[in-house]
Amino acid sequence: MESAIVLPLFVFLILGILQLGLMHQARLMTKYAAYKAVRAGSIHNASVKEMEKAAVAVLLPMLAKRASGPNGIEYVKPVNSGQEFTEKWSDLKANKMADTELKYAEVTICGPTKQDAGGGGGEVDFDDPDNATSADWKQSHRTKLRVQVTFNYRLIIPFADWVIYSAARARDMPMLMRMGEVKGEEKAKVAKRKFGSASTGEGPYESAASQGIYIAPIRATYTMRMQSNLYLNTDDLPSSNACMFPFSY
Repeated sequence: MESAIVLPLFVFLILGILQLGLMHQARLMTKYAAYKAVRAGSIHNASVKEMEKAAVAVLLPMLAKRASGPNGIEYVKPVNSGQEFTEKWSDLKANKMADTELKYAEVTICGPTKQDAGGGGGEVDFDDPDNATSADWKQSHRTKLRVQVTFNYRLIIPFADWVIYSAARARDMPMLMRMGEVKGEEKAKVAKRKFGSASTGEGPYESAASQGIYIAPIRATYTMRMQSNLYLNTDDLPSSNACMFPFSY
């Protein structure tokens, strides 16, 4: 009787330590990926495509995929040499998980927005002092690129993946289940935070979990001064700050 009660807890303790250790490593790697992404964006006119490529290159040693077959398990192909890096990069450089709707690394531009950047001629000169200096704090950030990198980290330790995923997603429970009630616009905001859209349907994380693929989004932000001009007529530069910030309601 005692073994039946203690053994599952003991097994989870061991597996959980392993998984949390890997998640801590992923968090550190995400911070570095945010730096490399914003660096790539600063010299490539804030191109989201270039920033995501830079982030994937940093995160490559931690990117996992599912082995083929009905009972395939999550595994991470090691990167211990230039050849192994090239092989894995060729396989995953598209930045798309084959079995989910998600990317491995997603880059969101927090600022400047098109309205913040202002400027004329369809672009903002990064080396024009008038664009970088201003008494107004907001205007002084017209040539500073601020990005958020989301690393969709695939939990790879069996049993611990499900427990940690379930515990983490529990904080996104509807307000009604937390002795509250949400109406109108606030209901749409809660749904957007949880599912990625203003609907109450199943989101990409829940869809992946239904297939036994447990993904924990890990986010990091970084700011860097532009080393190339911002293009105001590109879709990469947002019209509003679309970054997700924890604990914001």
